[in-house]
Amino acid sequence: MARKEKTVEDLIVEMEPVPPGGRPPALPPASKPARFPFLQRLLMVGLVLLGFGAGWMAAGLRASLAEKPAAGGRGESRQDLLADGWVESDQGVFTRRCQGICRKPRLYGGGIIDVMEVACLERPCGDIQAKFDVLDGMGQVLDTVTIDRPGRQGERLQLLIESQKPQARSFVLQSFTARARVE
Repeated sequence: MARKEKTVEDLIVEMEPVPPGGRPPALPPASKPARFPFLQRLLMVGLVLLGFGAGWMAAGLRASLAEKPAAGGRGESRQDLLADGWVESDQGVFTRRCQGICRKPRLYGGGIIDVMEVACLERPCGDIQAKFDVLDGMGQVLDTVTIDRPGRQGERLQLLIESQKPQARSFVLQSFTARARVE
């Protein structure tokens, strides 16, 4: 008797369960992918163009926001700043504590934080140096904080004042200078 050897395919067929109607028909050979109809292609091109246009508009908006005129270019004058609560700390340089739309951060874990705004309206601020006394709840000086930063004409700056001392309660401006070298 000749022995018939089984192939791997025969063994796989034996292992698969047989459906009640018999063996399923063999799968048809892979066919070519269906082509997109004209309307689907038109929709795809339209979506690509819509995305391109939205990106173009967003880039233009970002550029227009970046070119926003600074403090001196908005038509602000000395009287406008003084009316808004600014103080002329140096000739042509105005300061005030954070008000309105400036971002005032929060400090967690003890200590205090505050923001001072500086407007270089009529001249370049140059090298800005602000010294603050850190006071406790009874008004005693705990520490001195010095902030150094450069500034240009027409610019509004925000100086971040921070003390890590847990007993600190407030800051008092001790001195402010804005030295610029104009050539």
